[in-house]
Amino acid sequence: MKILIISPYLPHPQSGHGGGTYLYGLVSYLSKSHEVSLISFADKRERSLSDSLKNLPIGIHLVPREKGKQNNAFANAYLAARRIYHLVHSIVLWEPYYVSKFRHREMAKLITHLTSENQYDVVQIEFVQMGEYAKCVRNGKTILHDHDVAVRHTYRRYKKANSFLKRMAMLVEWRRWSSYYPRLLKGFDQVITITEQDRMLLQRLTDMSHISYLPAGVDISPQIPRYESREQHSLLFVGSFSHLPNLDAAMWLCKEIFPLVQQRFPEVTLYIIGSNPPSSLQEWTRRRGGIRILGFVEDIVPYLQRCAVFVAPLRLGGGVKIKVLHAMARGIPVVTTKVGIEGIDGIEQEGVLVVESEKKFPEQICALLQDPVRASEIGRKGWEIVQRGYSWESSVSRLEEIYRHV
Repeated sequence: MKILIISPYLPHPQSGHGGGTYLYGLVSYLSKSHEVSLISFADKRERSLSDSLKNLPIGIHLVPREKGKQNNAFANAYLAARRIYHLVHSIVLWEPYYVSKFRHREMAKLITHLTSENQYDVVQIEFVQMGEYAKCVRNGKTILHDHDVAVRHTYRRYKKANSFLKRMAMLVEWRRWSSYYPRLLKGFDQVITITEQDRMLLQRLTDMSHISYLPAGVDISPQIPRYESREQHSLLFVGSFSHLPNLDAAMWLCKEIFPLVQQRFPEVTLYIIGSNPPSSLQEWTRRRGGIRILGFVEDIVPYLQRCAVFVAPLRLGGGVKIKVLHAMARGIPVVTTKVGIEGIDGIEQEGVLVVESEKKFPEQICALLQDPVRASEIGRKGWEIVQRGYSWESSVSRLEEIYRHV
């Protein structure tokens, strides 16, 4: 098949977030059997990474789009003005802010041009904020691959808001998403979610049947590192800090969970990996010992093989947490929340330690640090769960079935 994939982030293992890493695996495996082209937004750093994608047999088309803090005042002023424009635009049109934020004239023109000049079997749009670009597609069946159903995570942010203004702002955004999804989804030939729960939610919200569930794929270690070889009393947290649920989890971990673990195990070390760590988090950790903020690292696998416990104290967000699957795929025991394992099928007893209440999170971590035999067994069971249901081979095979059906 001839497939065009449209993404808001460059698919790359060094993208710094789970979405980019996942899409790199997806594009890599699809291109083994299909003719794949990619259109992607890319900031300056992502454009520098794009050369390494030339080893894949895919066509690459990039649309420059800067995000985050820049190196000069003019660029920062321009970005601030753009954000104000997008905010006003979202209010006037009663659409989610994130949709307005990703609307870009050059992206629309490129999609129209490529789908006019080429005959595609499938045009797959990644992430709901890019869904508006389906209007620009001139041929091919359109598929929306919704990684994180926004209705769910905006509702959680509304419920967790700690001030009246934030609560009202998130209530408005949740209502925008709730009215936006039915309008958007009817324009697609197929919609794909990465959890069964999200599929059911969208069907209830839209009353549409053309919605499928596709389990995520991850690279799985052929064998688990011996637990005895791991660094004793070490914890690992992974997450891009441009994503609010990761920032919330890291602040909770550093301020409330880790100090309690440190009381029991004074020698414990917490490694925090993630791009764009905020100054508030760095300032907090400077006042405490035992926390090492590593920022972005090119390869997290050595840390997944080295550390004793993987911690994911997630309270916000939706969809499958790719970071949790990556950890399980490397055999490191995981301590997380119900939000952290949401959408991961086949979780057996003690395949992952799931904290039922926030107060018990440090207790579960300490229990693993105190009992290496049990920690090793949990890591092994987690690895087996991922092997059974989340290999790239099984995920792409299921996606090809969806393509043929469409």
